[in-house]
Amino acid sequence: MDYKITELEQEQRFDRFLRKFFKKYPSIKLWQIYAFIRKWIIKVNNKKQKDNYRLQQNDVINIPDEIINELNQTKEWKLANFPLEQIKNMIIFEDENYIVFNKPAWVAMHEWNKHMEDLTMNSFLEKYVKETWINTSSTFKPAFCFRLDKDTSWVLIAWKNYDSLKYLNELIRKHIPEKKYLAITKWITKNKHIILPLEKIFDKKFWRAKVIVSEDWQHAESIVKTLKTKKDEFLGNISLAEITLLTWRMHQIRVHLAHNKWPIIWDLMYWDPTINRLAKKYYQITRQLLHSWKYSFKYKDKNYNFEAPIPEDFKKLFSK
Repeated sequence: MDYKITELEQEQRFDRFLRKFFKKYPSIKLWQIYAFIRKWIIKVNNKKQKDNYRLQQNDVINIPDEIINELNQTKEWKLANFPLEQIKNMIIFEDENYIVFNKPAWVAMHEWNKHMEDLTMNSFLEKYVKETWINTSSTFKPAFCFRLDKDTSWVLIAWKNYDSLKYLNELIRKHIPEKKYLAITKWITKNKHIILPLEKIFDKKFWRAKVIVSEDWQHAESIVKTLKTKKDEFLGNISLAEITLLTWRMHQIRVHLAHNKWPIIWDLMYWDPTINRLAKKYYQITRQLLHSWKYSFKYKDKNYNFEAPIPEDFKKLFSK
């Protein structure tokens, strides 16, 4: 890119201008700016200039496009330019103990593997804490209480102090909080209390962990209740179901439903490929239709009951 110096910007040193220019890119270090000048990577009027050169009006700073393109993909730049208001709009509740987010689908919980430069829920929490001056001790950093799949939308809780962290951790360990999910699946023929033991294995096809039903492994228990059922023009008989977890195993809902021939629409691991293709073709569904809907627990004689709004992609199939 080429940047033309205005009348107000003239007479400042070349290096000082670049330091101001790159301030919006937190990943750029001071030594890199001076390396750009010294190695002729950034020029003035397509010529090498020293760091103390005084810029003149209409001088053109020549910055290679690849530098800007790369910087615009860094997590630091994206987070610095992500509107705080959008993060605030994700928050459905906050008090002195907890911050509760309505996590969108597609946003990962934390940086890992191919998501190292993506904005994550941890990124959003970090920015919110930093820019709203949440009163926390110098040794305590607000953090999320749990995590779920990237493609799942859900109620997501962060604790704000050590006491609330310790208390809710103990409740989670004992499976005391009530967790209710919504899922859109192939036709569920009846309400059911599912008890099926689950085992975690490594799947070479997906190159990741997977869960299977396996006798004598971890006890897993779910209650499935049909809220609505309809015959869709393209997908056939489908259901909107509420699932209450009595145990909290990895992929528990997905495996329990799939084992009963009620796979979640667009679940690519425990799937029905035909209905997935149709959901994408006719409704542009490209994520598993699983939503962490309600989360309830009690803390210091106070009842916490959180409910996340129904996602827009759910409304494509069940509008009312």
